[in-house]
Amino acid sequence: QFFIIPLSDADVRLMTISRALLALTAVATPTAGLVRVAPTRTTVSSRVVVGESTRKQALLQLATASAVTCLAPLSAVASGGATAGRTTSIPTAKKRYYGRVTADVKQFLAMGTAIRSGSLDDPRVADFFAEGLEDFKTAGYLLAVAFKIDSRIPPDKIQQKRDHDALMASLDKLRGALRGGDKQAAADAYATALGKLETYLAGVELPPTSDSSFQ
Repeated sequence: QFFIIPLSDADVRLMTISRALLALTAVATPTAGLVRVAPTRTTVSSRVVVGESTRKQALLQLATASAVTCLAPLSAVASGGATAGRTTSIPTAKKRYYGRVTADVKQFLAMGTAIRSGSLDDPRVADFFAEGLEDFKTAGYLLAVAFKIDSRIPPDKIQQKRDHDALMASLDKLRGALRGGDKQAAADAYATALGKLETYLAGVELPPTSDSSFQ
């Protein structure tokens, strides 16, 4: 006599296995025989065909087949694929770094007000290079590299990271112009850095510097 106990074909979970085991316990007979496991699909389902056998043998075969079908869907979810990082890392990076980058941009714009007025020794200039720039190097970088399509892509291949590098280079030139004391050169260097900043902000999905969030 044979009994066919089907396992769930979707979302195989421990509850399904437990119910199948209970069903088998009720029908298996403790007589000698063989147990054959005939899978119908290797990833999501299987059938266990039970002949005359001991209860222990039947339970062991069912548990083995059920474990395989249970693990398959779980591993498929975990694999993620090429877009897995994009769906999880960007929202997380935004929560972690948007606030810091926004504060850094505010300091940059405040410095710009001083530079445009010719006040190169204004405390807002020193404050940005002592605080805002150093934080922007870290928070801005980490936000930029989160915008990757595939985790295997090196940082230098990420456009947002390239935009961040260009911004940092322009800020270094601005610092050099400020040290030279040339007001016009400082204003020009600031304008260049502002353009690089706008490009960076667009790449990391932040509004332009004219937005009220930076006021």
